[in-house]
Amino acid sequence: MDTSGRSVWFVGDFDDPWVVEIADALPRGVRRVGCPEGWTEGLFQELPDPATLVLHRTLLDAKDAERLARLRKERGGRLWVILCVGPHPRYVDLARWSALVDVVLPEATARETIARHVFQRSVRAGGEGRGSGHRPRIDVISGNHELREALADICRSAGYPTRIAADWAEVEPGAVAVWDVPVLEPGWGRTLGRYARQGGVVTLVGFADRRLVAEARARGAAACLDLPCEPADLIEVLDRLTGVRPDGTHEVPPPPHALRRGQMPVVEPRSESYN
Repeated sequence: MDTSGRSVWFVGDFDDPWVVEIADALPRGVRRVGCPEGWTEGLFQELPDPATLVLHRTLLDAKDAERLARLRKERGGRLWVILCVGPHPRYVDLARWSALVDVVLPEATARETIARHVFQRSVRAGGEGRGSGHRPRIDVISGNHELREALADICRSAGYPTRIAADWAEVEPGAVAVWDVPVLEPGWGRTLGRYARQGGVVTLVGFADRRLVAEARARGAAACLDLPCEPADLIEVLDRLTGVRPDGTHEVPPPPHALRRGQMPVVEPRSESYN
């Protein structure tokens, strides 16, 4: 695996099956450090230099933030930190921690995206001379016009021929689908179960939490992402599901207005102030 010379530690409560699933999305060489409660002073004594540190925290403790600030100050720029956080962080706590980490990921969908952020893999599109026909069709389904156009633009930017639809009645079965799930509508789980049997469905869930993501998975979702999602994360998931191994790389454009994050941003780059 390409870790760019960094050793990787994952720190979290491994009595929590959800945390185990996030860790399982990373290669076996990642060191797992069980820490169900607050950090001890010597927890990071053996942390390599440089290193990548993945932290799962249900609650964003102020004392842990102080310890992380000291660690970052000691390591300078030789430490890459990713925070997977529970569903209801206080704004003041999230703001404090965001200044200390490089990436913030919501725990509900971190399993889908963690590997890309740990290893900083380039998001790939077709190399020169490779047309969109080398990729399978993607169907984008959303009742929101602006959102489905934005999602379709992301798919097309990665070389996927893409069709858009306002609902499933307009979709021919068999293609990989990206669905903006209307979780407030009763019966969405049954709808997902029906179409997941016909082709892979990537579900986009607004305000995703463990319950919603667990239900989507149980109904057959091939992958679950938070909404709004990072364009690079969506492309990474599509590449994985379709088995695409493109030749070249490209820069992913900034997310359109319809896909900009609110409360749970991916924080890149990190602020250099740890006070």
